[in-house]
Amino acid sequence: MTETRALIPDSLAAIERDWCMSPGLISGDHVFLTGITGQRIDGVIPETPEEQYETAFDNITLILAEAGMTLADVVDVTTFHIGLQEHLDTFRKVWNARVSPPYPAWTAVGVTEFIIPGNFIEVKVVARLPNV
Repeated sequence: MTETRALIPDSLAAIERDWCMSPGLISGDHVFLTGITGQRIDGVIPETPEEQYETAFDNITLILAEAGMTLADVVDVTTFHIGLQEHLDTFRKVWNARVSPPYPAWTAVGVTEFIIPGNFIEVKVVARLPNV
């Protein structure tokens, strides 16, 4: 039988409670992350796109660590952007500093709004469990 287990860092427990969703979920050989925004754990939304991109990757790293994983285990990323063309170079700077070969598959999509106003980014991640 396939294991399904939620990945919920203590600092993100309110997400599960308030939104009835898991920040991350192990299912079979993979981990699926909820769309992660640039909002800090304390609820503050950084003002600049670059700060939000860094925060999103910090939160992704935090969730993956619950399963003993790192960004190196990520196999597929979909990023949703407000101002995609305007901020792409800034996003790529953060992305390039965070990913390593073999690089994950990546799709970038421009959108008009997110649930929480002021966010520039939402990142959807699929990772493969190590040693599987």
